[in-house]
Amino acid sequence: MRKKRGILWFVNLAALMLFLVMLFTVLNDVWLIDVDAYVNRYMHQIRLVWLTPLVHLLTDMNGFVGAALFSAVVIAFFLGRRWYRETGFFLLATLGATMLFAGVKYMVARARPEAAMIEVGGYSFPSGHTTMATAMAFALYFTLSQKCSNGWFKSLLFFTALGWSVLIALTRLYLGVHWFTDVVGGFGLGLWWVTLIRLFWKEPDKIRV
Repeated sequence: MRKKRGILWFVNLAALMLFLVMLFTVLNDVWLIDVDAYVNRYMHQIRLVWLTPLVHLLTDMNGFVGAALFSAVVIAFFLGRRWYRETGFFLLATLGATMLFAGVKYMVARARPEAAMIEVGGYSFPSGHTTMATAMAFALYFTLSQKCSNGWFKSLLFFTALGWSVLIALTRLYLGVHWFTDVVGGFGLGLWWVTLIRLFWKEPDKIRV
């Protein structure tokens, strides 16, 4: 147990540092800003007619409506199994991440890329889609991994959560609505928040499945 908490603390601090580095970059226009411009140009070059509708679908799955529907399904499932503490954990991860990225967006007030494929309002840093995808996916990972003893299944859950977070980040870059530092910062913020809650949340009883 002590080893697991040590790893969780390491991930938490690494995620916080990742977010802070991206924040410092955005506020001070240091060298990573050049990476933003390069990634933005590269994404313009790889856009494909057949791929664009799929990217739209994927990114909408973690938009406001998609995230709300997914949360409702997860919460209904948890409540149906009487996982009340787990429901509270998931709600705190989701709602807290929402308030965090919204607050940071307002304070930083970074403009979005000009050549976006879709019309999106609001500020750019950090990516709200990426923040939410990361927080929600890893909240689900932490919950379900505690309910099983199968190491292979736990690994599958972890890589699914990580893969979903990265995939949503890529859709935001592909559509040109965020800079590279936006999505990296969103990933760091979401991961920091969900691991912080996990560190201080009372661990639920294990139920073997």
